[in-house]
Amino acid sequence: MSSSLLGQTDFTQQVDKIDKGVLVNTNPLPNVAKISRRRKILRVFLSLIGVSLIIGIIAGVYLYREYPDVKKQARAEENVFWAKSNRLSQEDRSALANYIVRTNALPHLLPWWEHDRNMCSAVVVKYISLLTGIKFFHTSAWQFRSLRPCNGCVANNRKLTTVWDVTEDFDKDGKLAPGKKEANIHQVKSLAFDNDKLYVIGLLWNKTTWWESIRTVGADVNSHVALILRGKVIHFFHLGDEHPMRIETLEQLFGRGDMDPVWVAEVHEKSRAVAPDWILTPSEFHFVQTNRELAFKQNVWPWMSLKRFLRFPSEPDFVPTSWHGMFQKADTLLEKTLLMSYRNGFDPYPTSFHEVKQCVTDLSTCYSPASSSVFCAGSYSPWKMRKTGPLMLLRTEPCLENSKE
Repeated sequence: MSSSLLGQTDFTQQVDKIDKGVLVNTNPLPNVAKISRRRKILRVFLSLIGVSLIIGIIAGVYLYREYPDVKKQARAEENVFWAKSNRLSQEDRSALANYIVRTNALPHLLPWWEHDRNMCSAVVVKYISLLTGIKFFHTSAWQFRSLRPCNGCVANNRKLTTVWDVTEDFDKDGKLAPGKKEANIHQVKSLAFDNDKLYVIGLLWNKTTWWESIRTVGADVNSHVALILRGKVIHFFHLGDEHPMRIETLEQLFGRGDMDPVWVAEVHEKSRAVAPDWILTPSEFHFVQTNRELAFKQNVWPWMSLKRFLRFPSEPDFVPTSWHGMFQKADTLLEKTLLMSYRNGFDPYPTSFHEVKQCVTDLSTCYSPASSSVFCAGSYSPWKMRKTGPLMLLRTEPCLENSKE
């Protein structure tokens, strides 16, 4: 058979196959290139998995070896601080409140690894304990007034007396009627707050993601809680690159326009049944009247530096809510180990309290209400405010020739 006839036969067979819908690849080289690319991608993928596995094993061994000691160290530092706090007298606590209000310097009481969580209620509980000695239970903000953790426990509401409440103003979606927000804010600002008392305020953040939980759990509709101390609001709230541990005025709090006041309650000792009617009666709390100031020493970790370590999600949106507990444990394990190991001399809690010395008006003598000293600070004396790390701490100057031993 001639070559021309063979070529014609092959052409006829290809035409027949095309007519039948069969695509014939007469050049196998492109398929070989595709297979080679797929193999390269697979090798890179397997290599990444292998490297990740090795890193995970190394990290797991490191955490297994380091975490028990880190956990003990963190607990020991926390216990040491709260032991010091519990030894403070009521006058000392009042003196500390005087210092905080005057300087806007806050002792930081929340563990570093919890700074990326919603911990407003925990912060309020800790500051109440520090400033008054009264113990509250830590719970969600919308259960702060109502939760009773156990039958033998004293519920938080027995240590609170509500002085203002507009819970009923909010509809089922957490919205207010037009004009109500401004009116409520004006009422809160006009309340006759006693400077010798401490208050808790419940707030509803208009961007909260917890509204379904709030409506499901109970009667309160606030998503946030804060303290009111002599016109200053102390709370834990994330706002851009600013440190979430905040102290500000009511004007600053409401000036951003994203918070609605819901209720205000006064803090006091637990209510007790009083004869002859045996009705529960609150035992009022008052700060002790004193001109003393009690400062604290703490090298606070700057927020933008601390924030770089807080990368592991504790409550990720991409998993069911029921998994959040597991992620929080992993978050604590990783971040606590890293932060305690690479703390660079920063203090998770105040390391000491010290008296702020004062001078008498005529500058003839220099004294401290708690001890005789040659150092003084006050409106009538030579004192300096110096920045020590991220905190503003008082460094007192001597009263020169007028000082006394």
